[in-house]
Amino acid sequence: MSTTSIKDRIARAKQKGTATKPIKLWLAPDMGLVEQYQQALVDLERAEAETGEGKPPAGDSLEGGSPVADLRARVDALRAQLDECALDVTVRAVSDDEWQRLVDENPPRRGADGQGGDPRDAESGWNSTTFPKALLRAATVAPDLDDDDWQDLLGVDGQPGILTHPQIQEAAGEIAGLSRFKLDIPFS
Repeated sequence: MSTTSIKDRIARAKQKGTATKPIKLWLAPDMGLVEQYQQALVDLERAEAETGEGKPPAGDSLEGGSPVADLRARVDALRAQLDECALDVTVRAVSDDEWQRLVDENPPRRGADGQGGDPRDAESGWNSTTFPKALLRAATVAPDLDDDDWQDLLGVDGQPGILTHPQIQEAAGEIAGLSRFKLDIPFS
């Protein structure tokens, strides 16, 4: 049982702010390199299985000289190259009021006839193109990105950004999970 008082816990939580989560965004990775990395992982897993549950065979060491060690080194080298394209960001939960403000600022589009709703936005209740971008921008707490950085990442005036639509959607989903869903911490 904790000896920290409820007042101390609340004060600590207020000082920390809301729930946060680190996420990784990929800045124009070479997809050929991604495929090489994925294949190297498959090859390493197969080689480890052949040697018995990932244990190196006799004479195999991390210094190299064996297929498993060589594959491990290849995986590590490819991963280091991929990590050069990674941007680690920390996002936070947004309050109900902030969420609603973002929804209001990014309403669902109208249908082509100007009457009904655009089918792209029918399920969400917001503009499925602009809302995730606004949510990602509003919820990112680190690193500190300026307007130019955001324009480069998200695009502006019809110009595509560095981040793909699926990446933006996935990041927005992580933020929605922090902001809109029940906190589920499994206990053992």
